[in-house]
Amino acid sequence: MNERTALAGWPTTLVVTIVAAAGYLLLHQRAMHGEDTRLFVMWLDAGPHGDVAALPRHFLFLPLLHGIGGLLRPCGLSWFEVLWSTAAVGAALGLGCLHRAARRLVPAGASPLWLPLALAVVPTWFFFATAAEIHGLFVLPLGLAWWSFACYQERPHLLRALLVGLPSGVAAALHFSGHFLLPALWLAAVCLRPRSLGRQLGHGCAMALGHFAALALLALSVGVVPWVQFTAAQSFAGSWSAIFVAAELPVVGWEELVRPFLPWSALVVFALFVRPARPWALAALATLAVHAPLPLTILSHLGHLHEHGAYAIAFAVPAVLAALHALPRWWFGGAAALSLVLAVLLQAPRLTPIADATFVAGLHELTTERGPVVLLVGSYSDDMESLTILDEHQPYVDSDKIKAWVDYGKPAGVPLPLWFDEMVRALGRPLFVTDSAYDRLQRYDDADIHALWPQHVATTYVVERVERRGLGGYLLQKRPR
Repeated sequence: MNERTALAGWPTTLVVTIVAAAGYLLLHQRAMHGEDTRLFVMWLDAGPHGDVAALPRHFLFLPLLHGIGGLLRPCGLSWFEVLWSTAAVGAALGLGCLHRAARRLVPAGASPLWLPLALAVVPTWFFFATAAEIHGLFVLPLGLAWWSFACYQERPHLLRALLVGLPSGVAAALHFSGHFLLPALWLAAVCLRPRSLGRQLGHGCAMALGHFAALALLALSVGVVPWVQFTAAQSFAGSWSAIFVAAELPVVGWEELVRPFLPWSALVVFALFVRPARPWALAALATLAVHAPLPLTILSHLGHLHEHGAYAIAFAVPAVLAALHALPRWWFGGAAALSLVLAVLLQAPRLTPIADATFVAGLHELTTERGPVVLLVGSYSDDMESLTILDEHQPYVDSDKIKAWVDYGKPAGVPLPLWFDEMVRALGRPLFVTDSAYDRLQRYDDADIHALWPQHVATTYVVERVERRGLGGYLLQKRPR
C-alpha cells in the first residue's frame, strides 16, 4: 500500500477529527462572540417549546441543541458550554469529512491531510469552531456537502448530484446562509468539469431537489412549514435594509469577505494565473460572489456588527484548494502557518475570561437574603457576559430595551414612565438596577430617558442602594399607596 493510499484511510480521518476536536475544545472562547450567544442561552434555558418561534430563520439549530443538551447537561455543562463544545465537535467532524473529500480533490502527489490541516486554521473557521455560535456546527454539513461533491466529481451522475444537495439542505436548516451553498457547489462543478449545458442544468436540478427535500423533511420534523424560513429571512433583511449605508460597503467587504480568510483570499487571485489551479480559483470566486450579497446588505450600516466572515465561511474550502493546486508544498505550508498566526490573533481577545464570579456570588447573596429579583443590566456590559456564562437561570433585562422602546416602540399616548411601570409589574419580581445599567441610562442621548430616574423612579419607588461582593446597584420596590 503506497503512502497516498495509507493517508487516505479511515484511521487518519479519525485522528484528524479527534485532534481537531481536542484543540478546539482546549482553545474555546471564554467570552461571548456577541449578542446572539446571550439569546441562545436564554432561549435554550426557557425550554424547547419556543425553539422554532424564537429562531425561525435557522429553525433546526435550537431543537438540535436541545437534543444535544439532553445528553451533555446531566454531566454538569451549562448551556454556554453546550454551545461551544457542540461547535468544536461539529467543526472537527466537518474537517474529518473534508479529509475524506480531499482524497479526490487534492492534486496528484499531495497528501489529503493538507486540506483539513489548512482549513482548521483559516481564521474564520478557527474562530467559529471555538465559539458558542451556529457556524461551528454549520461546517459539519458543509464538510459533508463537499465530501458528496468530491464523490460526484469522480463519477458525475444524477443520483450523486442529488446526494450533493442533501447536506446543503441540512446546512440551510441550521443557518439560512446554507441556501447559498447550493448554487456555490453547482457553480464549482461547472468550473471544474465543463459539460453540455443541458447536463449541467439537469445535475443542478438534481442538487436542488436533494437540497429542498432535506430542508422540507427537517422542517416538518420540527413542526414548521418549510417556507417559514424565507418569510422570517425577508422580514429580517427588511429591518436591516432600513439602515443600509452604501459608504460602509468597502469596510464590510474587507472585514467579512477578505480579512477573515487571509492569506487564502489573496492566494485565490494568485491562483487565477496558475493554469492547473485556475478552475479552483474560479470556483472559489464563484462561491464568494454567491455568498457576498448577504453580509454586504445586512451588515453595511453605521456601527455594524463584526461577524468575522461567518456568512461566507463556505468560501474557505475552494479557496484553500485553489492555493493547494497553485503553490509548491513548502509555500503552502508557509501560508498555513501564516493562517494559524492570523487565526490566533483573531481569537485572542475572546480567550481572556470576562465573566465575573464575584458579581454572580454577590447576586446569590442578595437573592438568598431578599428573595428572587430581575436584573436590569447595561447592554454590552460585563454583567451580561457574567450572567450568560455563569448564571443562565437568572432573569434579566438589558438597558437597550428601554432605548429601543423610545426609538421604535412608543405607542401613541403612552409616556415612558407608564411603560416602565408596566414592564416592572409584568416581571413579577422586584427590579434590581445594576451599576452598569444605571451608568448606561445616563449616557443615552434622549431627554425622556434622562428624566426617567430623577423624576419618576426616585419618586415612585423605594430605591435602596445595595452592594454585595462584586454586585452593586439599586433595588426598586413600589412605594405603598
